[in-house]
Amino acid sequence: MKPFISVIIPVYNSCNTLDELYSQITKVFNDSFKIEIILVDDGSKDLSFERMSLLSKTDRRVKAIRLDGNFGQQNAIMCGLNYSKGEYVVTMDDDLQHPPQEIHKLYEKILMGYDAVYGIPQVKKHSLIKNIGSIMTDRLFNLICGKPKDIRVSSFRIMTRSAVDTIIKDNTPFVYISAIALKNKMKIGNVTVVHNVRKEGTSGYSLYKLAKLFFKLYIYYSPMSSLKNKSCSPQYIIKDMD
Repeated sequence: MKPFISVIIPVYNSCNTLDELYSQITKVFNDSFKIEIILVDDGSKDLSFERMSLLSKTDRRVKAIRLDGNFGQQNAIMCGLNYSKGEYVVTMDDDLQHPPQEIHKLYEKILMGYDAVYGIPQVKKHSLIKNIGSIMTDRLFNLICGKPKDIRVSSFRIMTRSAVDTIIKDNTPFVYISAIALKNKMKIGNVTVVHNVRKEGTSGYSLYKLAKLFFKLYIYYSPMSSLKNKSCSPQYIIKDMD
């Protein structure tokens, strides 16, 4: 039986890159794999959802979901995880910085018995602020989530079905997928991957947003947190689906 892989992509104002991303993903997976591509529009201001909808109408392997507002990348991924059906689930960005050709490296590694495998760039092509944010997030995970120092995390990863099923049961109001995986003591591996220059737009990271992120990570995921499962608002709301 063919391995079934779900590819989840949170989308924000990426109308101009979606066709190329779709084309690259479908070329990577030959007849040896069954795939589904789940695109989750997180409140885009451009025509991203219209492009997603067209792709879903021309290829039944594509599911297009539009959220009712901007809930954040992590929440959009959580939405995609809830609708995924694959034995293995890949998450990646919409800006072509994560080459679909590298997914095979993640897949080969996870077959070695890991719950999740992260693709770590040998040379990052991020902005300075985002690079600083990645370093600080890594150290914060060491501190509050017990992440081993030799393991790193990113938004480019593959997870087993059982890992995904564990993650989607978590109702922490502030969603952070890697923090949930670490909290549940999952076996995590790394592989080195190519990292491309962003082709469209600019990163939405700022020092203020990074500070806000670190504060929330500490509040919701530190061992002393009392807010872990006190959800007072939905993690996401779906507006449309094709």
